[in-house]
Amino acid sequence: MRARYSLPLLAAFGLALFAGAAFAQTDPGDPERGGQLFVENCAVCHGVDGEGRIGASLESFPGIDVSATLRQTISQGVPGSVMPAWSEAKGGPLSEQDIADISAYIVSAFGGTQPIAPLPTYRAPVIQPLPNVAGDPSAGAVVYQANCAVCHGDQGQGRIGRTLAKDWPVNEPAAYIAGLVSDGVSGSPMPAWASSKGGPLSDEQIEDVTAYILSLSPVESAPTPAPASPGPISLTIGLILLGVVAVLIVIGLVVYYRRA
Repeated sequence: MRARYSLPLLAAFGLALFAGAAFAQTDPGDPERGGQLFVENCAVCHGVDGEGRIGASLESFPGIDVSATLRQTISQGVPGSVMPAWSEAKGGPLSEQDIADISAYIVSAFGGTQPIAPLPTYRAPVIQPLPNVAGDPSAGAVVYQANCAVCHGDQGQGRIGRTLAKDWPVNEPAAYIAGLVSDGVSGSPMPAWASSKGGPLSDEQIEDVTAYILSLSPVESAPTPAPASPGPISLTIGLILLGVVAVLIVIGLVVYYRRA
């Protein structure tokens, strides 16, 4: 009877030892590097102080193993919410090391200490207003870099979010874009940014960022390589001719050696 239960117990003990060894080998992450990555990728939604902005507060993160929970959440996102998957394995821009470093920073920085790195600054460019489009694209560039670039790329080329530097095939592009920014996209990681919807942007800022998005030059797609020229004869005919030549050579060699 004892032998009946000893094997499962030994197996469970072995698995526990293996899991413990695997956990011990997990990279704890570099919080200093993670601080820089945090302000570049996370602060726009969670705030530079981790108190939450358009994303959740990080000051009191749940979980028995907070670091493991953070890594999983950052890596895989939260389905049905505005938190996307950030890991490269899920199509995001962050490596496993990046995620480990950000997790280490969140654990260490928001336990009563100050953020390691300040938010990046951005100098507004001078952009000519667009005809028949409300909003100041120069002011919109500042709004964009502070709120949108982390997902959509610094030039609207797309990153973890969709490409915005493109032609908008709708009747009223400005109204369409402003609506997306204001209300978000239900069922996607795109949240509602309007203050009336709980976001951080005023109606004026949404008008400005809409004007800036419309001022972006469409991203040029990589040219499609020209198909290789088939040449004067097709591949099938060429192979047949090579076969005929090979047969003729063999016949010629046989005749030569018989005569010799």
